[in-house]
Amino acid sequence: MPCHDCGNPLIVCKEYNDLRCPYCLDLDIGDSETIHEKIERDRDRLKDENLVQLIQEYSKDHLLLYLIERLNITSRGLYQSRRIDHSLFSYLNYLIKIILPVDKDKFGDEYLDRDNNSLDQDIKLLVQSQAEVVNALNQIEEEFRLCLNYTVSPVKQKFVFSEYDLRDTEYRQCYFRNLRSLMGGKEEYVEHFDEASTELRDFDRPGFSEDESLREFAETSYEFILPMLFIASADEIVGETYTTFPPDNVSVHKIGGLLEGLDQRFVDDDGNVVLQDSTLAVTSEEELDEVGQEVFPDNWDDVKQSLVISKNNLDAHPFLFKLEFEEVVREVSGRPPISREVTRIVYPRFYAKILRFQIFPLLQNGDKPSGNEILNDIAIERGEEFEKNVYRYLSSQGFDSYYSAELPGVESSEIDVIAVNSGEDELWFIECKYLQPLTQMNALEGIQNLNEKFDHKVFNVQADAYEGSPTGLPFPEKVQQWNKSDVGDRFTWVDPGRESSISEEYPPTWDEYETRRMVVSNLCPSYSVKKGVEFYTDMELVQLLYGELDHATPIHKMV
Repeated sequence: MPCHDCGNPLIVCKEYNDLRCPYCLDLDIGDSETIHEKIERDRDRLKDENLVQLIQEYSKDHLLLYLIERLNITSRGLYQSRRIDHSLFSYLNYLIKIILPVDKDKFGDEYLDRDNNSLDQDIKLLVQSQAEVVNALNQIEEEFRLCLNYTVSPVKQKFVFSEYDLRDTEYRQCYFRNLRSLMGGKEEYVEHFDEASTELRDFDRPGFSEDESLREFAETSYEFILPMLFIASADEIVGETYTTFPPDNVSVHKIGGLLEGLDQRFVDDDGNVVLQDSTLAVTSEEELDEVGQEVFPDNWDDVKQSLVISKNNLDAHPFLFKLEFEEVVREVSGRPPISREVTRIVYPRFYAKILRFQIFPLLQNGDKPSGNEILNDIAIERGEEFEKNVYRYLSSQGFDSYYSAELPGVESSEIDVIAVNSGEDELWFIECKYLQPLTQMNALEGIQNLNEKFDHKVFNVQADAYEGSPTGLPFPEKVQQWNKSDVGDRFTWVDPGRESSISEEYPPTWDEYETRRMVVSNLCPSYSVKKGVEFYTDMELVQLLYGELDHATPIHKMV
């Protein structure tokens, strides 16, 4: 959160693992007007046509197939290990879209090595130009990074971020804290992510009627949908790729029916689908139309326009790719072969199945609740179960814990979880929040909206973006009521296993313990501490217990 004295964002000081105000520290900050001019200069260098020039020695047909296949390989990894390279998932499609409209005669005839498990270096460079370079430029403008002047001017560099000492601000730290919470991120976080997923996000799934099949899909796929929602909101380039809205009657089941129909065109003699690895399926447009008209008899042309990307339809949601290939008709001795141009539909099976999770929030589902409405309902309903999971997890880790604790006769005193950390002489008062990710999480507006959501829910601050007035006391004031309790006063709490209320006496040791106020959620705001309240993701709670928490916290007094 901004500095209390000057209102500017704090920066991460890696030397001390804390957040400090660069303005109050009188650091040498780069001139904003000069930085803006350099950013515009760098964006000109990274225009689409300039990027294409880097790979024009390759065959256009081969390039497109290579990139689509890599998308399929990347997506298959999510099924195998619940991990996905979000840079490749985000930006390979961007490369496809800038290659598609360019004439074939602008390209050469060289091939990339499709048998190599590693991504080709030329393609890797282009992905990095978006995932790192363009992203860095955007983040400088969005105040996710701050440019400090070097003490000694560096040798002139190609890009603006190489000319300055770039420091992460609290907003960029917030983005990565949420990314780790939803996707695990680097290998070093996988163990903690898996423990949080198993212990804190294990929710009961109710039985569903036939009419609730959309809700059933959302419940069973929720842990895939949320990371996809987060990735698709990462930045403007990714958003343009993954935010096409199909016609209102399209549901995730109908998309599944379309993909299932395509699967049945690729089966062995026993009727088993043969596309079990990352191999691309290629079919004719006529066969696609036959399947599509069976699933969408009333408006297949409109649905097709929204789901099949081509050189003349770059805004479609990229489930399928319509490409034009040179097909040899006849070999002629001593002369070039006679060929013709044919249109084919390329179907990356695993990638298309992953996109069902990603597109779900965008679907209107005809006369059923929309995908976004279903996800909001699930997030609300999981809130109470999440509180119980936090209680159970802390109890299993040796904490004396109390769920839904209240002071009899004291209005608005309920605390989601109280945990006694006797080893450190601490008393933890915990508020639990289970939230749906917002859009634009890699932009200042998205982070500010998330902050407002936490302000609304924890501190009862009225926010324009959220309907209704806050109810009850702000969380810090709830804890103050508990701090006024005397030894021997009674409080009640609920045993989640039996749903029975238990009455206890306020123990004498609690008066001697240090009070800590915490919010534990699947997401976190940009502030790690505010008004004495500490904010952790559920994965960070796991890290906290293992003594491996690694995010920076402010050292100055903040509002």
